[in-house]
Amino acid sequence: MTKKSEAEPAAPKFEEAMEQLETIVRTLEAGDVPLEESLAAFERGVGLVRLLQARLDAVEEKIEELTRTEKGDIALKPFDAE
Repeated sequence: MTKKSEAEPAAPKFEEAMEQLETIVRTLEAGDVPLEESLAAFERGVGLVRLLQARLDAVEEKIEELTRTEKGDIALKPFDAE
């Protein structure tokens, strides 16, 4: 088993990653940063989108696993927000 090196930062929590992505989007939309910084921000944003999508996919998979019937079908139930 390999350990993460101390130089490698831990991946942010889902909510933190969303906040970071929102900040990047606002920065890029404002257009007040030089091209090189915009590119770096865009690259970071793409990485965050990929991280967030992977986490959402994993959660979806887990929910499907938890709601599967004995026959292997997914048991869909209506959502009641109340």
